Order: sequence, then structure tokens, then C-alpha cells
Amino acid sequence: MGMCDNKTNLVLIVINTVTIFVGILVLVAGIMGLMYQDTMSEYTGGVNTEMLCYGVLITGVIILIVGMIGWYAGFSSNVTIAKAYVILIIIITLLQLAFCVVEFLRKGSISEDVEVYMNETFNGTSYDSLSPMQQDVVDVLQVGLECCGLESPADWEGTIPGSCCANFTFNSTTPVACDAASAWGDGCRDRAQVAVGGAIFFAAIILAIGFILEFICIFAGLWVTKNVSEYKRV
Repeated sequence: MGMCDNKTNLVLIVINTVTIFVGILVLVAGIMGLMYQDTMSEYTGGVNTEMLCYGVLITGVIILIVGMIGWYAGFSSNVTIAKAYVILIIIITLLQLAFCVVEFLRKGSISEDVEVYMNETFNGTSYDSLSPMQQDVVDVLQVGLECCGLESPADWEGTIPGSCCANFTFNSTTPVACDAASAWGDGCRDRAQVAVGGAIFFAAIILAIGFILEFICIFAGLWVTKNVSEYKRV
């Protein structure tokens, strides 16, 4: 086999080495999510995320297996393994395409779900009237999104939460004094929608890169299969 074939095998090995690494990271994320279910439920308003974590774990296993098959196909130039790898990548690409179409159609629904969640989370007019778990969720959202209240700091009656100000820290034992003048000016509902839009855009970029890499892997797998078959006939 020629130099081009060796380069094609190298492409398979490099891409699938990265794929194996990504699979391990996703797998660890799923395991960590299952281990810290109680902590996660505090920040999701009590929503059970166990099935989501199992989904992440299974996804990690699939990515890891596909990466290992692709790596071995590039390393060994085994025709059978290369064919199986190409078929797997084609199936994954089609499923990914279907997922993209479904999520694109659900884009408006996702924004509505986020708005409903924000309305339910910030349903108290006074921070002190919220339960400790609700306060934790509000604090995480306000610090993470750099916002205050549902629409503005004026939404809070009485004392404005310390998490509305930039100098708030979660581990501090000293209460943070925060007023309307020093609080974040943006409401959390609008900031959440901006964050969701950014997340969707980032996900679209990742999916586009994934499609490109998948087509490269399909081409490389087919090229290895073709050239090994021709080499054997010679």
C-alpha cells in the first residue's frame, strides 16, 4: 500500500484517539452525575435527572466503542472491521441528523420551557420567603447569569439577595450587603434566554464539526477498505 494509504490510516488513528478520549470524558460525566444526584436535584428544582445521566453514560460507552473500532481499523487495516466502522458511522450520522431536525423544530419549545422554569423559580416576591433549596437555585442562577430578579432588581421586595452583586461568594460566612445601585441590572429571564440562544449556537457549531469529522471518517474507512481489497487481489 502507498503513502496515501498510510496517511489515511493515520487520519483514522488520530481522529479515533480523540474520539476515545471524548468517550471517556462523557462516560465519567455520566458516572459523576449519578453519584451526585442529590446535589444536582437541589439546582434543578427537585427534577430527577437520573435518566439523563444514564443517557449520558450510555452515550459515552457508544462513543468509546466506536472510537476503539475506528482506531483498530486504522491500525490493522482489517477490511471487516473497517466496513463495520463505516456502517456504524453512517448510522450515527443519520441519527445525529434526525436529532438536529427534531431539536430545530423544538427550538421555540425549548425557549418556552426555559421561561416557564424561570417564572416558577422566581415566583417569590421576597427572597427570605423562599425555601433554602429555592434560595440556592436563585443564587446559582443570579451568579451564573449575572442577573437579579425575574425582570430587574425591583422584583425583590425587601432585602435584595447578596447573589445579585458581583462580590457575592457561595462559601462566604459573612452576608453580602447588596442594594439596587450595586446589583446586576438585567433580569434573569432575559439573561437565561440569551444563554440558551448561545448554547444552541454552540451546539450547532459542535454538531457541524462532528458532521465534518464523520464524513472524513467514512471516507477514510472506505478508502482503507478499497485499497486493502485491491492489495489482496494483487
